[in-house]
Amino acid sequence: MSILKIKKDPLLIFLILFFSSCTPSKKLLLDKKIQKNFDRPYIRVLLLRSEEKVKIFSLSKIKISEKESRKIIYDLVRGDFIIYPGEIKEPVLIESWDSPLEIDGKPYRGTIELYNVMNKLVVVNVVKLSDYLQSVVPSEIPVSWPEEVLKVQAVATRTYAYYHLLKNNNKNLYDLDATTNFQVYKGLVAESARTSKAIEQTEGEIMLYQNKPILAYFHSTCGGGTTDDKSVWQGDDLPYLVPKRCNYCKNSPHYSWETILTRDEMEKYLSQKYKKMGRIENVSFEQEERRVVQVKIKHDYGTIKMTGNEFRLLFPFKKIKSTYFNSRQAGDQLILTGHGWGHGVGMCQWGAKGMAEYGRDYKSILKYYYQGIKIAKFRKKLHP
Repeated sequence: MSILKIKKDPLLIFLILFFSSCTPSKKLLLDKKIQKNFDRPYIRVLLLRSEEKVKIFSLSKIKISEKESRKIIYDLVRGDFIIYPGEIKEPVLIESWDSPLEIDGKPYRGTIELYNVMNKLVVVNVVKLSDYLQSVVPSEIPVSWPEEVLKVQAVATRTYAYYHLLKNNNKNLYDLDATTNFQVYKGLVAESARTSKAIEQTEGEIMLYQNKPILAYFHSTCGGGTTDDKSVWQGDDLPYLVPKRCNYCKNSPHYSWETILTRDEMEKYLSQKYKKMGRIENVSFEQEERRVVQVKIKHDYGTIKMTGNEFRLLFPFKKIKSTYFNSRQAGDQLILTGHGWGHGVGMCQWGAKGMAEYGRDYKSILKYYYQGIKIAKFRKKLHP
């Protein structure tokens, strides 16, 4: 197995544009489609898809009704019940009074909707945006970090949520799910007083580009510089997600890393996705802006091409922490030496922490990582 020479492109010139806004643009307020979604006080979060039973519990009264007609199916004083996918013929709404609903032992605010989709039980939590944020922000960032960083995360999380509210526009059963596919949402157990305060202090604030909410990507550690979204996800090229130098994340435990990939290990994980997978003969990496953007794997039956991020995600969690790496061959092994953790697009959380420790406020931090954005606060509250 041989490693071809890595191709590198010149670094981009970085520009920093500062914009500020304390009130919303008239254009945004007049856009009925956008305003309709901002007026919606709740968000719909996919909790799970299950072929097995799901246990639902509350300490208070539980009402189970048909979602569309609101016809009551069951009215329980309190307690738990078990639902199997086959029992759901029409969408079901589950409500509780004064107590959260527990789904398989995990408590959630709001209501629960159940759907049967191809014999799988789809569980959706319909929750106030404020309650959603109170769970996501501490799930995505350490609550002990500086106050300004918590505000940064609150605005980024809120913006990301509204971007998907607008994108979905009530077309799908849910706006986003509870995993790292979108934002991590753990329900009631994750809430913290410090992050709830940061959410309150930034109430209603979101980031806009050309009067629309941005896709506010963030990651743990960039390792010295963020990257363009088109270098990670093919087809994307959002103008506010551009490479930024970042000298603030050096204290991250993920700033530098090294890992080893064996030939057998690569064949094992590649074969889970590519069924006709032969013995690997050659692996090559192509880089742009110091990050691997394309991987070519030559094997007995042909050549597989994929993005650097797709290659990274083939392997177990933390095996390859980012696409910012170089490689060298040692027999049947590849030794990867890299920097950072995550996709590297948008805000670097450890970088934001470093900037806050140097005295930067949350708005200046956001405007550094997201180029050309405005921070707008709506005149009306975005949630009850």
